[in-house]
Amino acid sequence: MKEQGPKRPRIKKSRKEPTRERKPRNPPQITGFWGRGASEYRPGLFTKKYFEKHAEACAADIYYALSEEIERLNKERIEVGEKPFRRPNYSSFARYFHWFKLLGLIESTDKREAAIYNFLQQRQFYQLTTKGKAEERAWEDPIAATLINSSCFFTYLRIIGFSTRVLLQTI
Repeated sequence: MKEQGPKRPRIKKSRKEPTRERKPRNPPQITGFWGRGASEYRPGLFTKKYFEKHAEACAADIYYALSEEIERLNKERIEVGEKPFRRPNYSSFARYFHWFKLLGLIESTDKREAAIYNFLQQRQFYQLTTKGKAEERAWEDPIAATLINSSCFFTYLRIIGFSTRVLLQTI
């Protein structure tokens, strides 16, 4: 058996410096309003205009009118050579519509109609509230409007990496 002598001291290797600078982990990516940022026809603003024209409406009617309006806009945009808008699917529009109910911008009425198919729920009709008529910011971005009124707003900002001072200056 070999006799082992004293252990040699271990030499730590130095780490190489990175050759390029690393990007921050989660850079803030929200640059504008939620929804169709550059469009006059954001789903919220379109919904408010639709309710102002029609006293009562159901979510499906508003969605179909929004789809037709986007199709009309896209024909004009294609003629000019601009990129067409993408139409939201119904489930995302329904989620958006739900935010309006939570914020108290719309309220349900007693009016109901039978659905087109028997397996679907009855069509529920809604109308604008006085808050919905006066409010503008919540129609543009209902999630931000909910968070600003919420106690978890600043926690949410820290989680997504926003500087609170910078964001409050934009509001």
